[in-house]
Amino acid sequence: MTTPMISESWPRFVLPIVRREWYNRLTAVPSPASQFYGIERSTSSVEYSQGIGSGGLVPEYNSSTAEGAAAAIQYDTFNPLYEKTFTHKEYAKGLAIERKLYDDNMSGLIRRKAAVLGDEYGTTRAIHMASVFNNAFNVAYPGSDAVALCSTTHPTSPSVSTAVVNKGTSALSYAAIVATMQAGKKMKDDRGNPLPFNYDVLYVPVELEATAIEETKGLYKPGAADLTASALQPAGLRIVADPYLTDANNWFMIDSMKSNLHLLWFDRVSPELSMDPTSDFNLVAKYRGYMRYSFGWDAFQWVYGHEV
Repeated sequence: MTTPMISESWPRFVLPIVRREWYNRLTAVPSPASQFYGIERSTSSVEYSQGIGSGGLVPEYNSSTAEGAAAAIQYDTFNPLYEKTFTHKEYAKGLAIERKLYDDNMSGLIRRKAAVLGDEYGTTRAIHMASVFNNAFNVAYPGSDAVALCSTTHPTSPSVSTAVVNKGTSALSYAAIVATMQAGKKMKDDRGNPLPFNYDVLYVPVELEATAIEETKGLYKPGAADLTASALQPAGLRIVADPYLTDANNWFMIDSMKSNLHLLWFDRVSPELSMDPTSDFNLVAKYRGYMRYSFGWDAFQWVYGHEV
C-alpha cells in the first residue's frame, strides 16, 4: 500500500484542530473556587502584595471660625502588615499525534486526544484553586504571617500579637452557620476598631451540599419544636459545592467581595498550546501545552473555616 502524497507540513494542518479541542475542554472544566479569586496578569517573575493596616477613626475638625482654638488636620500613618511573595511555577505537558491518524482521516480520535489533554490542564488549575482550602488548616502551608489560612493564632499585625480567630471545629449546622456569620461581623482591625466581614457564601464539599441547603434555605429553623422562623432564609446565603474539596466534613464561610481582594491568582503565562519544534514530523507530531502562574492569599479574615 502506498503512502498518500501529502505535504510534510501536515502537523501544521492538525494544530488548529488540536488547539481548538484542547482549549474548549480546558475552559469547560468547572472550578467553583475560581469565583473567590482576584485573577490578574503578571509581567514579572514574582509578584508582591503588602498589607496596610487601618488608619483609625476620623477626628472632629474645628475650623478657624469655630469657637475655641482651631484644630490642625491630622495626617495619619498606616501600620505595615505582612508582605506576601508570589513566585510563579511552570506547568507543561503534551501529546503526540501519529501521522497515520491524519492519513486515515481519524479526526475524531485526534480531537478526543486533544480534549483529554485540555481536561488535564483545566483540572490542574481547578485543583490548585481548591488547594488553598484543602490546606487551610495545615501549618505546612502558612501565609505571610507564618500561620495557616484558618487558625486560632493569627497575630493582629507584625507589632500586635493579639490572636485573631478564623477557625472553628463545629459540624455544619444551623447554629454553627449563625455563629460563624456573627464572628465575621465582629472582626476588628489592627487598631481594635470594627472591621466587619459579611460571610455571604457557604462553601462546602459535595457531601455537605444537601445539608447546606436544608440548613439555610428553609422558611423555618431546622430542628425547632415549633414553626420558628429561620434567620438564614432571608440572609440570602449562596451555597457553593466544590468536588475538588477533599475533606467530606470541613466547610467554610466566605466574604465573596473581600476574597477577590485578598485571595490572588497571577497568570504569568496563560495556558497555551503549540507545536514542539523537536518533533519528528515524518511520523509523529508533538504538541506541547504550557502555563505559568502563582496563587495564594495576603490576608485571612475573608474566610472562616471549620475543621470538623
